[in-house]
Amino acid sequence: MIDIFAILFLIVLAFVAGIVVTLGAEWYIFNLYINNQPYIGPSNEPSVSKYELPKIILDQNSSGKEPAGALNALLQFLFQECRNTKRVRRWFRQKLTLELEELLTRTATGKLFENIVLRDLNLGNHLPAIRSIEVKTLNVDSSTKLINDVELCLDLDYTGGFQLSIDASLRLAKFAQVSVKVSELSGLARLKFTRHPYTHWNFSFYSDPHLQLNVESQFQGRSLPQINSIIASQIRKSLKRKHTLPSFKIRYKPFFVKAILDSLEEGEALEPAAGTLELTIIEATRLGEIDGSVYCNVAIDNTAWIEMTQSGSANYLTVDVTIHKQPNQPLGVSFKQEFISDKYQVCCVVDNITSGLVYDLKVGDIVIFVDGKAVQSLNSLNKHIRHSQQKFVLRVERKMKSLVSSDANKPPEFSEPFGIRSRSGASGDRTDSDSSNPPSSSESPAKRSISGSPEHAKVPSRWSLAEPEVDLNYPQIFTTKDLPCSKVVQFNETFKIQVSPHHRFLNLSLWKRGTEKNVLLGHISLPVAGQCCPPTVGHRVSTFSLLPPNPSIANSLSNDLSSHPGFEPCLCFGDVLLSFAFTPSNGATQTQAPHWKEVTPSIPAVAQPPPVTITAVAAGPTIDAAPTFEHDFARTHFEKVTQCGFCFKKIWLKDALQCQGCMMSCHKKCAVKAQAGAGCTRKSRRPSIQPEIATPSEETVSQTSLAEEGLFNLTTSSDDEIGQALDLLLSRPHDEEVMDAAKASGKMLFAELPPAARKVKIDAMIGKLKDAIDSESLNHHSLQKEEQSLENAAAKAKVAFLAGKSEERLQALAVLMLHCCAGLQDYQESSCSSYSD
Repeated sequence: MIDIFAILFLIVLAFVAGIVVTLGAEWYIFNLYINNQPYIGPSNEPSVSKYELPKIILDQNSSGKEPAGALNALLQFLFQECRNTKRVRRWFRQKLTLELEELLTRTATGKLFENIVLRDLNLGNHLPAIRSIEVKTLNVDSSTKLINDVELCLDLDYTGGFQLSIDASLRLAKFAQVSVKVSELSGLARLKFTRHPYTHWNFSFYSDPHLQLNVESQFQGRSLPQINSIIASQIRKSLKRKHTLPSFKIRYKPFFVKAILDSLEEGEALEPAAGTLELTIIEATRLGEIDGSVYCNVAIDNTAWIEMTQSGSANYLTVDVTIHKQPNQPLGVSFKQEFISDKYQVCCVVDNITSGLVYDLKVGDIVIFVDGKAVQSLNSLNKHIRHSQQKFVLRVERKMKSLVSSDANKPPEFSEPFGIRSRSGASGDRTDSDSSNPPSSSESPAKRSISGSPEHAKVPSRWSLAEPEVDLNYPQIFTTKDLPCSKVVQFNETFKIQVSPHHRFLNLSLWKRGTEKNVLLGHISLPVAGQCCPPTVGHRVSTFSLLPPNPSIANSLSNDLSSHPGFEPCLCFGDVLLSFAFTPSNGATQTQAPHWKEVTPSIPAVAQPPPVTITAVAAGPTIDAAPTFEHDFARTHFEKVTQCGFCFKKIWLKDALQCQGCMMSCHKKCAVKAQAGAGCTRKSRRPSIQPEIATPSEETVSQTSLAEEGLFNLTTSSDDEIGQALDLLLSRPHDEEVMDAAKASGKMLFAELPPAARKVKIDAMIGKLKDAIDSESLNHHSLQKEEQSLENAAAKAKVAFLAGKSEERLQALAVLMLHCCAGLQDYQESSCSSYSD
């Protein structure tokens, strides 16, 4: 008898085996089919599509005024839910506080008040209602299909009862209160959005709106209705002056955010992991009306720089360095004039840095601009720095070290496709843009443009970064192909950049190709760790605004919007769309993910050494920075005309503010900006019953040390005492410190002699100095004439150099004359005092 259980087991086993065989066969056939298909893989290109306006908007004709019921309902609901939130009320208070500060500092009415404070704020019952809305202008570019301008006409009506109360402290210890309530406001308003010269919006009324105000005023707690109409009239005039066409303010928030790059502190500097950065330059827009072709240069390096130039056998980087001046303290940096053989001209060079906090500025840097003003001689450099604000920018050229070369005995040379341009011929002493060497002045013998200088050798071969022997720690430079300039330049070029921890910045510059020279259109430096190496897989697309090639170009930019408040000229040089994809190398991981934030570019702080922004402190052996505090301004009446310590203009009314700590004087309108700038560097001391020990000031110590160095030693027994003192003075730059030391030490000149003998000795020394000045003046005049008559470039450069040295000797002789005159004045004062006794 057959076992029924064995039969059932065989049936189940056969069923399971059939299922397994069937699934295995299907899997094999599926894999065979998949493997026969071509491999595609994930997309290596960023996902960016071209903007297209919906056809319904293009086909829709202007239908005139339209009701705005849906828009009103949405705006009223948002106001209902957000009007009492902390963020909204803080925003209103900040805006109104700024308006009150402007009233206090920039108008004649502010002279009557000591302080104005916003006490109460009521945002009202509802937002303004929009009766009708009309699209006045819809400007669509025919070639790019982008919307250039949108102008909306709004018929507004408001009866919500917006109210604010103000407390005002008047002079002579009086106080007043003013309460203003907006009962009704109606009129036609313009709301305009535009992307030229950069994206912004503005709001203003077409004509004077109907405004009804309820004003209540009190003086010393008592009602004063006589001035209510005056206050209401002033508010209407202010509304007409600021917010009625043709006047308006350029705005960004809340639709557009004008952000900046995250500034990394010294302890928060991020180092990128080693890996491969895939950079795609997608497009460049809003470049203005430019004829010709454009191209883009990209370089990754450890320094944020603007451009790289080749002059002779040396390569130079153009770098912007921001410096903060502290009031009543020396800069801590000295300069000198030196003949640079690579440039074949006399330049102003950083000679010595005595401040321990000056990181990015280096000895040997060639200064070419101070806040966009060309440096033509040592005198102009000192003048520009002296008249600059507390924060100013030095543009310098820095000589690079030898990079990579196939021949160990030859320096590396670059060809123009990599953005390194050779200087040669008549224009060889200038870069391809105005952002390198400033135009030379014929009046200054210290720095002139030399025409017909010897041509530099041409680059024999192309320097390839793809060669395996290239050290990745050195700068890697890439360039795009030339494209005709248009409203939207589509580059769509991808570069694979090998990133090492040594690399800090990605420097990008946009150029216009010229027949004789290339012109820099804009530049941007992005921190590699914070902006270029996204911690996630895939591509990250961002738009960055290009910075002007020279700050003076932005300041002198002529635009129809430049007269309106809120205009930013530095954003008028176009923008570039970039895509980043970062792949760490094997075994490398990013230990710290940066915080991402939508930004617009600016020259960032250098992480090594940190940061680019430099705080100049007093020269001395110590490196520790003095602690800074907020200024303690108090109202002061000066006896004579005083100079403002912030804007460096004169205080004519003699009624201004003075810090009780550092004794800085400034206009009332400059007080807010001064608080936001460099802080007070002198800490107030507690009263003490111990006797105070008087110590000499730093200025006195500096003057004494200069005198001890023998800079003004005219008491030697040799006949050439003027020549010896002149050599010592020429060994250091002439600044205010030297002038003050000359006057201070002149009081001790020949003080050991009897009065009569002292006067004879000083008169004899002054006679010798007059003869030396006359002789040097004739020599200087003859050199200038010889320079003008010469045609040979080499001989002309040598004579210009000698004329510059002659001018330095004249300045040193003038300092010695001041030293002797101070001694003669001291003799006369002592004689008068003894005669009166």
